[in-house]
Amino acid sequence: MSYQVSARKWRPQGFSEVMGQGHVVQTLKNAIQNNRVGHAYLFSGSRGVGKTTISRIFAKALNCIKGPAPEPCNDCEMCREITDGFCSDVIEIDGASNTGVDDVRELRENVKYASSKGRYKVYIIDEVHMLSKSAFNALLKTLEEPPAHVIFIFATTEPNRIPETIISRCQYFEFKRIAINDAVEQLVRITDREGIKVSREILTLIAKSAEGSMRDALVSLDQIVSFSGDVIKEEEVKIILGLVGREVFSSIIEGIKSKDIQHILRVIKDLTTRGIDLRVFCKEFLEYLRNLVIVKITEDPVGLTGLSGTEIERLKSEAKDISTEELQQMFNIILKTEAELRHASQPELVLEMALIKLTQISKVLTVDEILKMLENISASGGGSITGIQGSINKNRKEGDSISERVDVSAGDLTLTPDTYTSLWARIKESVSSKKPSLGGILEGMNFLKIKGDEIVLSFIKQGSESYYREKIELHKEIIGDTIREIIGKDLKIIFDTVSEKESLKENVTTKQAHTEIEKWKKEKVQEVLDIIPGVVVREMSGKAQGGVI
Repeated sequence: MSYQVSARKWRPQGFSEVMGQGHVVQTLKNAIQNNRVGHAYLFSGSRGVGKTTISRIFAKALNCIKGPAPEPCNDCEMCREITDGFCSDVIEIDGASNTGVDDVRELRENVKYASSKGRYKVYIIDEVHMLSKSAFNALLKTLEEPPAHVIFIFATTEPNRIPETIISRCQYFEFKRIAINDAVEQLVRITDREGIKVSREILTLIAKSAEGSMRDALVSLDQIVSFSGDVIKEEEVKIILGLVGREVFSSIIEGIKSKDIQHILRVIKDLTTRGIDLRVFCKEFLEYLRNLVIVKITEDPVGLTGLSGTEIERLKSEAKDISTEELQQMFNIILKTEAELRHASQPELVLEMALIKLTQISKVLTVDEILKMLENISASGGGSITGIQGSINKNRKEGDSISERVDVSAGDLTLTPDTYTSLWARIKESVSSKKPSLGGILEGMNFLKIKGDEIVLSFIKQGSESYYREKIELHKEIIGDTIREIIGKDLKIIFDTVSEKESLKENVTTKQAHTEIEKWKKEKVQEVLDIIPGVVVREMSGKAQGGVI
């Protein structure tokens, strides 16, 4: 007999041999036992998970000489013909090749005729989503009320493309991806029977690369055996499947921790020279980073990662000097990079820049650590840091991000000369909007200080005190209301006469104070930026507006 590929040779021939689809198998077996077989079934799922295989087994169980039975005998003429694909009563149709309404019309004509040998005439339509809209419409009536001897089984990888009118007439089953452990067990059984020497770890690599498809795993196994012979080595598997290997990721992690960019770039250059698919690299690296997080935050990572105890200890050693938050940042950067590689004209450069970015990730602090550092800054003389800390505490209570804008309230009467100037400008602007002439009067005055419940104003020019005082007394109510609106407190207006010479001297002193304040502000802002990386977008009088990025 000619050579047969493993995917066909080891295809399950009975429900007991099917893996990973227990919910489907149990339902179909019970339907046969209880004589509750439906007239139409829809199987959906990714490639290589058993949709067509279970369809054939179901057809054999219904038409078996010893049946209908929950398990076909696989020895009678009907079972053998269905297995070999020669049974006239089990018709397999490729939906991609028979998409038109004329094909469905021919099917409608043929279903009228009784089965030739078996109890049922079974129509298995693969990739049914490829039928045209008119073909689906032509099938509706026959699908809803077919002859008693006809059963339809539809298989698809894209159920979203099937009309609801079709789905509503079928019993709908969603097939699961084959679990890695189940796939490995099947590969172990097959390699043992074939006399192939291979370790369980290598078979795990093959099962993972198949991404839940048993057929893909068996195809890969055939390819590897053709390359390696009956003794399979890990390096040969990596070459055939284009896998990277844990050693490479371990090397990259060490390069990230030591910020050795040159070493990381050499690794990427080697991968591209070997022809490794960089998207495959990203997918494997994501899993590696995920495993590093798992070994840090769980007590029993073996069951969650599927790795050996020795491998777990090695990962713990690697993750020891990296925080969980940093690993999560790395994961997000590589996840974004993997998506960008799909459309990148120069994927190698995109990956290099992403890995360089990983080396620039600074230590990530928790909120509690940030608050503790802010308290230390405040204790060392950072007066306005208290306002920032209060804002962060408020955001924590509300569940907001730390990146919310920080704003020190003007109602805090612990004011600097710079803040006095800002408040006075706001008071004058507000008064001018209410009464322009009164705003001009206030231009001839200075705001000296707030002392208890009093606001102290001074006259800039000597000899004009009586005029300014009279005007302000006349409109004291407007000025008082404005001060209360802006400062948030009722204050009594007190006048302090200052000569022009003294005023000029005071202005020089104020400018010096402003210079010191600006220097202090820049130092404190930089201290905050060192803790919470970001940029100051814009500074305004009495209020800094910025954002953390």
